[in-house]
Amino acid sequence: MSSIMQSIRQNFEKVSQKPLPRLVRLFVDRIFRGGESSEGELDMSMGLVLSLLALPGGFYSVFLLEKYSTLLQWLRHQHEIDPLAAALPDEYFFIVLSMAVTGVVAVWRWDSIFPDRRDYSNLVHLPISTRTIFLANLAAVVCLALVLAVDVNAASAILFPLAVSASKETFSFFAHFVGIHVFVVVAASAFSFCLVFVIVGILMVFLPYRTFRRISLYLRGLILALLVAMLSTGFAIPSMVPDLPRTWVRFLPPVWFLGLCQLLRGKATPSLAGLGVRALVSSAVAAVAAVAIYGLSYRTCFALIPETADIISVSETDHLSWAIKGLDRWILTSPFQRAGYRFVMRTLFRSERHGVVLGGFFGLGIVIASQFLFASFNGKTLDIASAPSAELFAIPLVLSYCTILGVRFVLDIPVEMRANWIFRLWLDKNKHECIPLARKVMLTFVFPWVLGMALPLYAYLWGWRVGLLQAAVVSLWSLLLAEILLVRFRKVPFTCSYPPFRDSAVVLVLTCVLGFFVFVVLTSNLERWALSSPVLIVLFALVPFVGWYALSRLREEIPEIDKELIFESSATGGFELLDLRHGS
Repeated sequence: MSSIMQSIRQNFEKVSQKPLPRLVRLFVDRIFRGGESSEGELDMSMGLVLSLLALPGGFYSVFLLEKYSTLLQWLRHQHEIDPLAAALPDEYFFIVLSMAVTGVVAVWRWDSIFPDRRDYSNLVHLPISTRTIFLANLAAVVCLALVLAVDVNAASAILFPLAVSASKETFSFFAHFVGIHVFVVVAASAFSFCLVFVIVGILMVFLPYRTFRRISLYLRGLILALLVAMLSTGFAIPSMVPDLPRTWVRFLPPVWFLGLCQLLRGKATPSLAGLGVRALVSSAVAAVAAVAIYGLSYRTCFALIPETADIISVSETDHLSWAIKGLDRWILTSPFQRAGYRFVMRTLFRSERHGVVLGGFFGLGIVIASQFLFASFNGKTLDIASAPSAELFAIPLVLSYCTILGVRFVLDIPVEMRANWIFRLWLDKNKHECIPLARKVMLTFVFPWVLGMALPLYAYLWGWRVGLLQAAVVSLWSLLLAEILLVRFRKVPFTCSYPPFRDSAVVLVLTCVLGFFVFVVLTSNLERWALSSPVLIVLFALVPFVGWYALSRLREEIPEIDKELIFESSATGGFELLDLRHGS
């Protein structure tokens, strides 16, 4: 047996050294990691990314244990419940979740799927045919699609069937449910990946390269918005399934896969069965079209690399010059803030990487806010005679929380580390203006819509007392949140290397979740409670001022050396500098 294993290992090593397998490994690493890591790259392992992608489905499955608990069903006098019928809306949510997450990651990693100038310079001179390079990159893309499809549904593929099968004593029911669920959600993920591939690939083939690069950011934003809108349907569409032949929901791809799920379980109505067949046909067509479009777009992209420059010129016309002049006069109080504000805003709206990440946080806020909106109605009509519910108070808080968190996150993403020399030479490290600049950038994405949309809407529906209270709470809490996130901020946005993230990622995620409950859930309930008395409103409004005072005292205790402007987020420890981990 040992000789057989040794022979297999030797043959595998011999095959793995050939050009095609080595190129496949190279492109897989490039797609998943973005190439070789450097000081400016995000310190995040792929294992961590895959773990984070599996968390939403896992958490939602845990929350469903209460719904399918046999003890709680008995206490609620629900003795005859069909688990398959009860699982239909949850099945739809998992289908939508898998499609949305896979599509978002496909949009996010789009730049790494096709070759760039570095790949061209490194590979074109080697004795490797273009056909081999193409097949290797195609294999890497297929690997990415399969890994995403499996990983997004890894936790929910076990936890969700376990919850649904709680009332069944036979293992066959659990196994049958798992098999169908996994097949449907993985097929939905693969369909979403291929569909994104086809859409962007067609535009890349038929549009001039420079035109495609110009609209790429807006195209990604549009795709993300559609994916977010699709994810928002997870809370409303299942109730419309019984009237499927007469509604527009039959045109939604997630409904097709819900029909496929019900068809495989033998629970489909004739209309759902037809949509299930459509899901199978559409998946096959999307996969074939993705391969064909990939071949054409890859050839076009590879051929145009030598003729194109890395930098795409952008029009310098400033359509919001009047707003910038107003900010210069009233808000941006120093030359550093005026120059820094222009630098930050232009980077956010021109950089695809920053725009996609920020759009992802915006989309997350819209999805969570839509869930609160549906929960506030829950089959009821809007009653403007009574005070709004806590869920309605929570919607602007959700949007504000996700927006500020997203802006704070993208401020740490560097643009081009080698270009920060001008800031190193020009700026005084002992002048502490980075926090005011970052605070004003963050609030730029909150205050306009709070004052221009939330205040008039709440005032129109429930009166000016409620509208002013809501606008004041969202504004003050947003300012407090910005101050908390910027306590130790001492860098010019986009000019410093990534902060160490890998070791503290889980803690940061849990902190953000806990902060969400405090900022949104607790605050919205306290806000509704404060409406009962003017005295309570005053006491409630004092909370952010107390928090601001505590933060100001905390900032005063920070040593001056820890307030100096930095361009490297973490210094290498002494043992690492001496390299004492290895023997001489």
